[in-house]
Amino acid sequence: MYSKLKDTPIIVLCGGLGTRLRSTLPDKPKVLAPIGEKTLFDFIIAMLTKAGFEKIILSVGYLKEHIKEHALKNQYLVIFSEEEEPLGTGGAVKAALPFVGTKQFFVMNGDTVFNPNFEKLYVFHEEKDGIMSMALTTRYVGSGGNIVSLAEDGRVIGWREKTAEDTSEQFDLNAGTYLMEPSVADYFPQKKKFSLENDLFPILFEQECYAFPTQEIFIDIGVPERYEIALKMFKNDASLSPKLKMW
Repeated sequence: MYSKLKDTPIIVLCGGLGTRLRSTLPDKPKVLAPIGEKTLFDFIIAMLTKAGFEKIILSVGYLKEHIKEHALKNQYLVIFSEEEEPLGTGGAVKAALPFVGTKQFFVMNGDTVFNPNFEKLYVFHEEKDGIMSMALTTRYVGSGGNIVSLAEDGRVIGWREKTAEDTSEQFDLNAGTYLMEPSVADYFPQKKKFSLENDLFPILFEQECYAFPTQEIFIDIGVPERYEIALKMFKNDASLSPKLKMW
């Protein structure tokens, strides 16, 4: 357990509407998607707790009462940043900043399976001294994803959407986990609702934003196809389960 993570907040984005997955999960937010006898939420909390995080901030919106009830039932020590209306990924982070204070903070998506080495990411970020560090992976399961463009010194300078012709193993893809400096707030739009990916990151790419490469498996469960892949991998892939041990 890395002592620095104990004092570093992490914002988990759980407020998405889950429109594409609603045919599979009609009455649950994506973070409560069942995986075996547990849920994705349980995996995330277990993963972050094991890593050493003690300040876990859940940004919740759609069906948030279900998430709060699950956290209470399982006695999870978390902080809720509640949206009264959809704010987008950027607006959700902006709304959660009062719980962060003036510290560096992590942000991760709450609808993905991804278990990076947070300690190494923290040390990497300290060494690079940039405004943001972005975790990447070449082991992106399923369709979709953003292929990241890098400068020779490892700075992120842009990205593009992965197409059917691209294979994940050929490229570094965004893994939806970031370590940010408090100064990123200086670049937030004035509007309440905005996207990290579309509205903020293009601005940060002009600053000192560095890529942290990993070889960890990444699964975005946001569509039925990838959710089914995740279920099969947890159930059947013996080589996967040590890397993504959930409990």
